[in-house]
Amino acid sequence: MKTLVFLHGWGATGSIWRGQREAFLRPGLTVLTPTLPIWEVSWLTGYLQELPLAETILVGWSLGGMLLLEALTAELLEPAGLVLVATPASFCQRPDHPWGQPRSVVRALRRAVATDSRRGLTDFVSRCLAPGEASFKDELLQDFQPRANGAGLAAGLDYLLNTDLRPQLSQVPAGVLIIQGEEDGIVPPAQTDFLEQHLQNAQVVKFPGAGHTPFFTRAAEFNEVMVKIVGGGPGT
Repeated sequence: MKTLVFLHGWGATGSIWRGQREAFLRPGLTVLTPTLPIWEVSWLTGYLQELPLAETILVGWSLGGMLLLEALTAELLEPAGLVLVATPASFCQRPDHPWGQPRSVVRALRRAVATDSRRGLTDFVSRCLAPGEASFKDELLQDFQPRANGAGLAAGLDYLLNTDLRPQLSQVPAGVLIIQGEEDGIVPPAQTDFLEQHLQNAQVVKFPGAGHTPFFTRAAEFNEVMVKIVGGGPGT
């Protein structure tokens, strides 16, 4: 039996993958969409080590993808397949990495969610969507929930501020599939171009007109791409 695991990004919950859970939930395939309780690699490493990794396909989105890369390289774990969605090696700009977000933007978001987490998340969700995807805002926002006292939100943003995975990229298993929206304003396509250059035998699929959540706004197309990795067909 194959296992398919979807890991969400900052501010969201595992329910954001419902379009994939519904599409791939079928006999012979276990679909897991956990809500990460903390943004710590030790938790994720423990979670992954409980899975039959040789038969498991891992999918990480944004911060979830970064944490997944860190966990895999920390323990040299090798899943059956690895898919990264809008995932950067370094979320923030650095002197030799100009493609990330300005650190000031992340710090401003941290202050915003500390003051009013719902408003901060609403603004973030708006930025996740490309201009032609605005109609998805209310539906997408349902999958973004403030965590207790905003501590989880702050911890996630601190991870994005401090984490630079570029030194670990050489240890990532070969054959990663990277999925990217071409109008992503959170993780620009240039971040994916960087990953493609530094990961062995990486493959890239870009969705024209899509923003930061192509699995949500372009679910049918995203699931068709996933079929090539999982095998069979959605809902079969």
